[in-house]
Amino acid sequence: MNQNISARRGAKIAVFAALVLLILVAAFDNQWTGHWRAGRSAEGGNAAHSWIAGPVRGLSALAWRATKEAGEPARVFFGMLAEPVIAVVLTFLLLMVVCCGVGARRGRWALFFGSWFVTGVAAAAGLIVGSVIAGTGIGSGLADSSGGTQFGRGDIYYTLIAMGLAFGLFAGWVVGFVAVLVYGSTEVAETMSTTQEYEAPSYADYASSAAPSSGAGPSEDYSFTPTSPYSSEPAGGGYGGHGGHDSTTTELTPPQESDPYGGSRPY
Repeated sequence: MNQNISARRGAKIAVFAALVLLILVAAFDNQWTGHWRAGRSAEGGNAAHSWIAGPVRGLSALAWRATKEAGEPARVFFGMLAEPVIAVVLTFLLLMVVCCGVGARRGRWALFFGSWFVTGVAAAAGLIVGSVIAGTGIGSGLADSSGGTQFGRGDIYYTLIAMGLAFGLFAGWVVGFVAVLVYGSTEVAETMSTTQEYEAPSYADYASSAAPSSGAGPSEDYSFTPTSPYSSEPAGGGYGGHGGHDSTTTELTPPQESDPYGGSRPY
């Protein structure tokens, strides 16, 4: 029977995968790479960037800034900063759930595609929560003329979900790849720990535990001494000594019943 991943092993997989996602977002979506990303994600721009424009736009969904812009409200800054944090935390939690349903062996493909999918789900949830905190749209077309996001409209959520899934499409495979690497590296260690935990004691342990102690009393002596039920005395030396079996026995005669006819029976 194929068992699922243990809780400790699943936590290790989720921690490393979420850590890689955090490094990716911190390195690619920061404010210092914003100009580089804007030049390569412009639609209808340089044809040399047409192959990478889509991935760059998708990976830019969780863009963040370390400092506020001039005149920017605090809630907008904290809302945009909360988006990548929420996405990473939710990725870790969802990966823990995925690991609970992955087999301890031969579960690499399930773990890979599960990690890929939950990365997009976590990013979409982070974008929705961050937009609610910020109170303004993230991309073009999400805000009205006053700059506030109309969260009563369903297309707002569909747009945010699409942006999150696009981010997961291009970043989720990296998370899944790291999860599979940690899965393979911890497989041998978990197998060894399970073998040591359920290893049966040696024969010497059984023998030492079954042998009576040196100070055991007569009641703890389990040695068997054969005796004859027809002997008036216990066997003196049979089996173990050189004396042989005692030939003196007591003959047992069945009791005689009294004859009321005096020996003569009428027939």
